[in-house]
Amino acid sequence: MPIPMNEWCAVSAGDAYDSWGSGVNRAWHIATVRGVAVRLHPTLLLIVPWVLWHWSDRSVDPLRGALFGVFVLGAVFASVAGHELAHAIVAHRFGLAVRDITLLPIGGLTRIEQGPLPPRREAAIALAGPAMNLLLALALSPIVLGLVVVRDLTTIEALARLLAETSVTSLLVFTAISNLLLAFLNLIPAFPMDGGRLLRAWLSTLAERSRATRISVGAGYVVAFLSLLLGAWLRDPTLPVAGLFLGIAAFLEQRTLLLERALQRLPVGQFAVWDGGGVHPDEPLAHALQGGPRDVAVVADGIVVGMLWRETVLRHAHVAHLLRAADVMDRSFVAVSPETSVYEAHRRMLAGGHPAVPVVDPGNRYRGVFTSDRLTHVYRYVQAPRRGAAPWVLVARALGLLGR
Repeated sequence: MPIPMNEWCAVSAGDAYDSWGSGVNRAWHIATVRGVAVRLHPTLLLIVPWVLWHWSDRSVDPLRGALFGVFVLGAVFASVAGHELAHAIVAHRFGLAVRDITLLPIGGLTRIEQGPLPPRREAAIALAGPAMNLLLALALSPIVLGLVVVRDLTTIEALARLLAETSVTSLLVFTAISNLLLAFLNLIPAFPMDGGRLLRAWLSTLAERSRATRISVGAGYVVAFLSLLLGAWLRDPTLPVAGLFLGIAAFLEQRTLLLERALQRLPVGQFAVWDGGGVHPDEPLAHALQGGPRDVAVVADGIVVGMLWRETVLRHAHVAHLLRAADVMDRSFVAVSPETSVYEAHRRMLAGGHPAVPVVDPGNRYRGVFTSDRLTHVYRYVQAPRRGAAPWVLVARALGLLGR
């Protein structure tokens, strides 16, 4: 059976950068591990008939072979889930929010909410997945080595005979080999593989991140093209599918890079909203609810003195007529100047853990508020007019990985 590949992608709060979002959101929730939702994409069911046919056809007992194929498929995707959970756990240790893990026909996808990572942290998250697979393979190694000794598996032919069996022994060997392949294939230095992120992390210490990303994405295109050629030469349909996936993911990463560069050129002051000049600290909290629950600046004599966060307002809504804005406002807010880029403003929003940031002059005078809703508006604003979607995008939509 083909060995899936894995990737983790950075997504922003509010789905502004989430190219995979709506397609992945159609996946079925199957478990929650350490607060991270694990989902199964419906397209994964497409490979089940192939697995049943493949193993039933190569077994003396077709029913036993089909059942064995289901166990192999389960073992491989349990290894994929472990790979993705390792990414998620390390990301959590760095204080990053992990949205979910989705199992796809071509592997797994972990969506992490954050902006660009420092090279060392990106490298640590990227290495976590292959390291988990190596640990799983290492845990199974005593059993595999014992089989080598007991059954004298010293030749390729002997190992092939073992793998042709439909037994617990061959299942364990398959699982060990699958984890080794998952580790090494994902270390290929090309996007979207973990190795591509390691390459970008290393290159980012030598050059600009944008240049490092372009090189890593270019390597992804090369590997995708070689996979297509190799699959055609070997007449193996799984290699072109893997190459297609690599090409789509490299394209999406390139599109994200172009979006980031566009947002870096736009001043946030151009998109901030006045929102009535904010609310006065002595006004009743109920005043902040008049326009609907939202994130709003608290302003006194034109100076921003705090922020009222939507969740805070809602939490005190039942006593809003008894409290003033000053009683519950956040005085430790982070502000940006009108000249700050939309990209940098968004990074500060993520760092602060809030979906809004006040925009102020150097004298801290209020000029508006920039919210995640405005970020979505800017995202749509910077999208270039398209007469038709790119071929990669059309294929991705057909696979259910992208929204319409």
